[in-house]
Amino acid sequence: MMRPILVSLCASLLLVGCNDKPDENPEPGPIENPGETPAPRGATVSWDEYEAEAGALSGGAALERTVSGAWLEGTLSGEASNREAVTLPSPSASIAWTSRVKANAVVVRYSVPDDKEAHLDVYVNDAKVATLTVNSDYAWLYTGPNNTETHNALPRQQVDELPQNPSPNDENFGLKLPWTAAHHIYDEAHVLLASNGQATIHPGDVVKLVSPDASAQVPVTVDFMDLELVPEPLSAPADHVVVREFTEAAIVRALQDAQSGGKPGIFLPPGDYVMAHENPTQPKVYVPAGLTVQGAGMWHTRIVPPSPKDVGYNHEFGFRLSGDNITFQDFAIFGSWRNRTVRYNKAAADLNQWPWDSYDGIGRAFDRYMHNNAVFKRLWIERMIVGGWVEGGNNMLWEDSRFRNTIADGINFCNGTTNSRIVNCTARNTGDDAFAMWSAITWDKSPIPETPWVHQPEGPNQGNVIERCTAGLIWRAAGFAVYGGHDNVIKDSVVYDTLRYPGITVDNEFAPQHEFSGRTTIQNMTVERCGGRMWWDDDGVHGDETARRMWGAVWLFAANPYSPAAPSSPLRFQGIRLKDIDIIDPVYAGVLVQSTQGQRIEDTELDGVRIVLERAGAFGFVANDSHKAPPSPLSGKIPTTGSLTLKNSSVTGARSHPGNLFSTDAPSTGMFSFKDGGGNTWTGDR
Repeated sequence: MMRPILVSLCASLLLVGCNDKPDENPEPGPIENPGETPAPRGATVSWDEYEAEAGALSGGAALERTVSGAWLEGTLSGEASNREAVTLPSPSASIAWTSRVKANAVVVRYSVPDDKEAHLDVYVNDAKVATLTVNSDYAWLYTGPNNTETHNALPRQQVDELPQNPSPNDENFGLKLPWTAAHHIYDEAHVLLASNGQATIHPGDVVKLVSPDASAQVPVTVDFMDLELVPEPLSAPADHVVVREFTEAAIVRALQDAQSGGKPGIFLPPGDYVMAHENPTQPKVYVPAGLTVQGAGMWHTRIVPPSPKDVGYNHEFGFRLSGDNITFQDFAIFGSWRNRTVRYNKAAADLNQWPWDSYDGIGRAFDRYMHNNAVFKRLWIERMIVGGWVEGGNNMLWEDSRFRNTIADGINFCNGTTNSRIVNCTARNTGDDAFAMWSAITWDKSPIPETPWVHQPEGPNQGNVIERCTAGLIWRAAGFAVYGGHDNVIKDSVVYDTLRYPGITVDNEFAPQHEFSGRTTIQNMTVERCGGRMWWDDDGVHGDETARRMWGAVWLFAANPYSPAAPSSPLRFQGIRLKDIDIIDPVYAGVLVQSTQGQRIEDTELDGVRIVLERAGAFGFVANDSHKAPPSPLSGKIPTTGSLTLKNSSVTGARSHPGNLFSTDAPSTGMFSFKDGGGNTWTGDR
């Protein structure tokens, strides 16, 4: 039954009476167009996806599904798309689907136990057409029971090197043994069945997966299969320099020849180009201004590291820009990164030295200053730490690209990026924000006298747009995130199945950064099965999953980092507009609002936020004290303050009732209000 209700809470949360009256005076601006048909949401992709649980199961294939309780990271169902998967426990088990499309390529998302390897045979109409190797080489990371430093998520081999008797200081960095908290347990394998662009799979064909060596010791779990029709390789443009050898040195020579010869760019024919550095101190390839790096297609041209058997994992390589008007398109970059920012150095520990080698800042396919008018199109980036770490730059375009299984971000617009766009891109299984805009202050110019460790700002992010993108299965951080800046927009996009974080984050916690000014717009979005338990234990819980604090599917966090210009002043959190957001089955709450140090939520409006609590979700809207203690001289948790206006919004679904539409556990000394903007409806009793 749908009806307006009045919810009364403690003094720190006030909801003014709701009504069914629509907003008669919409505020002018780009997000207020009630007569327009909303744009389609999410990326338009070239593949067709088949969930394992929707296939025909036989021979003992077993459905992985969480029947009760929360979806948990480190479990086969918790980390799966749609929170369901299928396990093949023996060679007689299989999954089959009827193809809806023409295809000549197969991608399978899978999980096998750590330190194991198996195979998946691909059959089309009972004829075997390919065999995929599925192993744990790029999956299975571990953290300690207190998870205090999430960057210290390490593969099994490095966990084995951890000190067996850590000091109290070590425990503060997540070293408290045993490291048994496993996560990031899925990976992907793919095969191109025909390189000439012709279909080998047709509508109506039956595609079946069988693991010939699956067993009770090595079960193979399938999350989904993608079928794709890959076109034939592109030909070399007549005026480009063609790279004749599959080496990094050959790419560098071709770039030099193109620049000196006045050519527009270089062409990379089909093949794997191995980035084995002649000079290890210069691991990046610098591309001169005005040139294009053109591949034969992301399935045909690949930039890869040397074999881990030769150089080990975590091999550093990638591209940097040396000027304006540079284009990269139609190729793939596959790395060998297995963990993020730190590595335990046993040799240093044996000498009683600091045992962590910092790796943050490397492993990025594209990074550093991006200059102006750079274009990145039809790229496939996988197993790097970051796809694109963008510092500065104006009028850039990232389009029609895929980011998969990265250890950190897909793309992060940082340090004064302006008037740039991310369009029709996808990201899945990333280990930090899939798509982010971060107005960080970290580089360039001279230091500020009062805070010499902070450099003069390059400027806030402004005028950027992320549109028609899809992010899913994010295992650390959010699908879409904005950290400060102004006049930035995220729209017409989809995020699903985050594991430890919100689907959408609006946040100014990362000092030093520019505050929110002007407007920040998030519009026409779908957020499905997002949020969850925090990475780290809170209030001394020490590993108790049930006692950890929770994220909302959407998180608004008004933190109060210092301002480099005036360290004692707060950074404003204001001008936030969320319009036409569908939040479906949040793991915990639809929207979580928090602040620190008494920072206020101001001039923030949610219009058309529709929360459905059907399969999951405990609350619609939550405002509480921050999970993060404020810096000195303040201490303890600080209640959320300020207000947020709700318009044309609702909480519905089988799990909704008057007692869980709004919640707060903030101390009564604080004051925060959800203000009624009209047009709201809430599910009554069930």
